[in-house]
Amino acid sequence: MPENKHENEIRVISNEDYFAEVQRILREGKEVRIRVKGNSMRPFIQDGDTVLLHEYSGSPLPLGSNILAKENDKFVFHRFVGKKDGQYILAGDGNLVLREYIVETDIIAIAIMHYPKDKDKVIALNGTWARLRGLCWYRFRLLRRVLTKLKLINSAPDRLIK
Repeated sequence: MPENKHENEIRVISNEDYFAEVQRILREGKEVRIRVKGNSMRPFIQDGDTVLLHEYSGSPLPLGSNILAKENDKFVFHRFVGKKDGQYILAGDGNLVLREYIVETDIIAIAIMHYPKDKDKVIALNGTWARLRGLCWYRFRLLRRVLTKLKLINSAPDRLIK
């Protein structure tokens, strides 16, 4: 029996409060592990997986990094895919069209580790291979769009239709 009868209750808090706490912890120099929600980072990061974040320090951001940022008053966890006119371009791995444009001060953290929910392994996200793999997937999005329209692949980009 828990000492505190409220210990096992589920509490719902706003994204704003949640990410304010994440940012507070990051500013203390600590790393934070968060659960990813949604399918925009498929096929590499699934809904329910967790990632370990390290505060963004303003150092040059490697292309292909997975980052947590604030874009138009919402929080996004997407891949850094380029820069244009001083803005950072972000895209979810599962998104075929959508991109976000942010400024450097919108970047909150860089993901350094990925913990898939269904596997007993940990994947380093800050290595060259992980970033290159994601960038290649991003660069193939026109082909992915055409194949999706032709029904040669389904909307889940990690599986081919047989």
